[in-house]
Amino acid sequence: MAVSRRALIGGGVAGAAVAGLGYRIWDRGVIGGPSAEVYEPWRHWQGRVIDGIARPLHAAILAANPHDTQPWLFEVGNDTITVYADRVRNLGSFDPFRREMHLGLGCAIENLVRSAGVFGYTTYVRPVTGKLTLDPPNVPKPIAHITMDPGAPSRDPLYEAIPDRHTNRGVYLDKPVSAEALQTLTIVAGPDVRVAFLTDAHARADMASLIVEATETIIADPQMSADSARWIRTGRRDIEEHRDGVSIDAAGLSPMTVALARLAPDLSASTQDQTWLSNTKDVQTHAPVLGAIFVKDRLDMADAIGAGRAWQRIHLAATGMGLAAQPLNQPVECVDRNAQLGRSDTFQSALVKLGGAQGSQPTFTFRLGYAEKPAQPSPRRPLESVMKSSGYA
Repeated sequence: MAVSRRALIGGGVAGAAVAGLGYRIWDRGVIGGPSAEVYEPWRHWQGRVIDGIARPLHAAILAANPHDTQPWLFEVGNDTITVYADRVRNLGSFDPFRREMHLGLGCAIENLVRSAGVFGYTTYVRPVTGKLTLDPPNVPKPIAHITMDPGAPSRDPLYEAIPDRHTNRGVYLDKPVSAEALQTLTIVAGPDVRVAFLTDAHARADMASLIVEATETIIADPQMSADSARWIRTGRRDIEEHRDGVSIDAAGLSPMTVALARLAPDLSASTQDQTWLSNTKDVQTHAPVLGAIFVKDRLDMADAIGAGRAWQRIHLAATGMGLAAQPLNQPVECVDRNAQLGRSDTFQSALVKLGGAQGSQPTFTFRLGYAEKPAQPSPRRPLESVMKSSGYA
């Protein structure tokens, strides 16, 4: 039977379309996602004995941190590790004082200290004192010196939770968290911060409204929207190239939504913002516990680092209890942005009232609960890329 020229052309076009679709499926990682190398640090988090005092750094780089910016550098001496803020890896108007950056650095220090104790080191952490200032220069700055003295190895349940601690942005079950669990987490947080866990329905509704209002404020701010969009990673190549940022895999979306998002063209910043707002309203503010961490001065460097360490302990302990956790720090981000622009602010006073924390300042807001599904790990850069000698000698 003869085949018409039109049919041949049509078949060729269809074949090309199928081939093009197949290439895009492969190129964007629709099936299978990014390469395993992106998550390799999670598998080798314990390091090796031959790493010496640098061994705990394998765990340090798995710490919680804002938008997965991984804003740390480490310099290893004979018996000291110096932690630097890699200030080029900032969130701009999202974090104008680099307060959240220092929270993330505190989280990394806590993982380091936990690991060091298990490996037989006694640690002494000396944070650099000072005040966080607006838009500091994008050069590395030391923020803590950690002395590593020989000691006796010890078991630590928080250390054991390190490879399983992930930010869970998905659905949380309507299942209460016991008062005993929250009391344990309060003790774990330590005496240097004040933690408020909101479990009452009315208090949670008020906190949820505040978080949604802050999210709406952020996406209405073009600069904040743009600074957020810089750290969103969708396609396979994007994730594998940067190995940082909020990846589509860790966004708490269904597998089908993740696949469609990878296949489609990258979303505009405004579409990303609306998706974030919807997820905040419909999913992330619905949890059995909403909470906040307060310090004496949110712009004090040592207080910021201490609050980060406290959050890391809370998240590790929660992980050991089978609880999920997620930062929802939009209200405090608005506090900082309002201070940067010199405009009036109502978010701080509202948080203080909700948390019953008169005389303190909020620096971190979050949710806790039992997740419907386990969280996926976030990408991590290899340890060698965050050693100070590798890029800032």
